[in-house]
Amino acid sequence: MSSCKVIYISYDGMCDPVGASQVLPYICELAKQGTEYFLISFEKADRFSSGEAAVRAQIADLPVHWHPCSYTKNPPVISTMLDLRKMKKLCGRICHENEIDFIHARSYISALAALKIFRKTHLPFIFDMRGFWADERIDGGIWSLKNPVFKTVYNYFKRKEKILLASSRIIVSLTHAAKDFMQQQWNVAGKKIHVIPCAADFELFKKADEYQIRNFRNKHAIPEAKGKTLLYVGSTGTWYLLKEMSDFYEMFRKKFPRSLFVLCVNESNQATEDIKKRFPGEIAVLERVSRNEMPVALSLADYSIMLIKPAFSKKASSPIKLGESLAVGVPVICNAGVGDLGSVESDGYGVVVNELSANDYAEACNRLAEAAYDADDLRSRSASEYALDHNIKKYEAVYNLITTDKYQQG
Repeated sequence: MSSCKVIYISYDGMCDPVGASQVLPYICELAKQGTEYFLISFEKADRFSSGEAAVRAQIADLPVHWHPCSYTKNPPVISTMLDLRKMKKLCGRICHENEIDFIHARSYISALAALKIFRKTHLPFIFDMRGFWADERIDGGIWSLKNPVFKTVYNYFKRKEKILLASSRIIVSLTHAAKDFMQQQWNVAGKKIHVIPCAADFELFKKADEYQIRNFRNKHAIPEAKGKTLLYVGSTGTWYLLKEMSDFYEMFRKKFPRSLFVLCVNESNQATEDIKKRFPGEIAVLERVSRNEMPVALSLADYSIMLIKPAFSKKASSPIKLGESLAVGVPVICNAGVGDLGSVESDGYGVVVNELSANDYAEACNRLAEAAYDADDLRSRSASEYALDHNIKKYEAVYNLITTDKYQQG
């Protein structure tokens, strides 16, 4: 890949879990191959104080110039607009001081800053969507259209969405489902949209050995299941359907007696306590498992479950834990109507629940019992779609395309 200078804008912090797993690894690898980055991120105070040193260590010997900004949390909407103003100003200054080739904007807020620069200088930008951002806020109950303020904000972002899709040189979508929708319903040119799902670091996410698993069990006081182990990794709010996963486990334990349901969450709450009461002695709740320990946690599992609230905006979602589960060789249980998860079963990666009902859960468990999954096979076959190094090559191709196109047009 030829060398180029890129402003990368992320409203997620590099000290956040998402920034650490879905931004920094790409930037570091592409920087090793010749890309010089001017990285703008918005950091939350508590995570920045504990994580800054680790981030700086990662980029110390790389051509990555990090510009961390303070994330403003309150008041809602106004705080975001204040951060956007900071973002635009910093982006403009970097452009003025350096010969920038293009901007890589991660999600909508970042893309608005890139759009302003584009309008002033015609500097091309990548709109790395990450999802249908405004619709996610409606579907997730974060914004209510009954509230005139949020309705105004929603309509503003939907207008800007059309402009971003039209003005960006390249669009990156997490899913084929979102690409198909944008082509068919919004008349976006298919050749402009590149699909790059959330990746997993296949070097980190490997099946743990028995010694590591035993130590992990002892550390977290996890009993050994006589039957099967079902694992959930993620949050307990908004999108992930913990109640429905609990209902699924009801069918799972009938099909696979003496099983265990392990929940890896940020912190236990009423939802996790309710599940423990429902299935006494069969639930293990692990709080704040570190990223480095997560491959061991996944290695406990016979199956990994991710039931997500189906909604329009979820067409564009790619669960991070899908690739991580497959990297460890763990088959997944998921539901249809979310990104490209509908193809999980036909791809041989696990089973798909079509309806969130007891009958469908029971049928899915029957199919699990009949299937024969091989951990090495799951890992090797999924690598081309979900391995970090494969996705880095996809971004290389996008970068080459935008720089070649820029100089041809220039």
